[in-house]
Amino acid sequence: MIPSRSRAGARPLGIVLLTLLTIGVVAGHAPSAARQASEGKIPTRVIDGDTVQMGSEVHELAGIDAPELGQRCLNNGALYACGLEASFALRKMIGIMPVSCTRRADGDGVECMGGAGNLGLLLVQQGFAVARPGAPPAYLEAQRVAKDSKLGIWRGDFVPSVRWRQGDRLEAERKSPVPCPVKAAVEQSGRRIYLVPTDGVYDKVTPDPEAGGRLFCTDEEARAAGFERPAS
Repeated sequence: MIPSRSRAGARPLGIVLLTLLTIGVVAGHAPSAARQASEGKIPTRVIDGDTVQMGSEVHELAGIDAPELGQRCLNNGALYACGLEASFALRKMIGIMPVSCTRRADGDGVECMGGAGNLGLLLVQQGFAVARPGAPPAYLEAQRVAKDSKLGIWRGDFVPSVRWRQGDRLEAERKSPVPCPVKAAVEQSGRRIYLVPTDGVYDKVTPDPEAGGRLFCTDEEARAAGFERPAS
């Protein structure tokens, strides 16, 4: 792996990433990580508020759309990191308990069930995500209740994430830009990976631009640029 400039007290990027890549189970050759996760064979990791990773596979939660990792929303006129809030809410729901995830028959993402029920529906109920067009009636009703109760993103103003991904921003976001939170790095082998705030070693890694490292505002941008997730 390509070394980076290390901060005081932090391990070099190469060592950190090597540890991250070798402590998990490499499941890239498994027939279905979603099926294995449903059987409790591999862990489910959170990428953002509507995206999970099972082995080497990345899946969107069906029926919902959560704020992106770099997205901010307004509450009482103040900006807050609603994208990070949604991702940590999903991680809290998953916790250390097994999660059963199954692919939808139409191929539109996965549905994950935890101890508290359908995780996608719970996110909508608590105002951490919106229902996608065509979502089941239960999702639309959950969104109505969350909006009426001013829960989560409904506490104030926000740009729908589908428009945010296209470059639309709240005026307050444009006036007060912040660094994007998705960290991308290039290994010595040439493999390009990205880390998100829910990763355990996230705070110990600083991307090195000279080695090809960079920041992204969404995990979709990182994958589109050719970066991938380290195996869980």
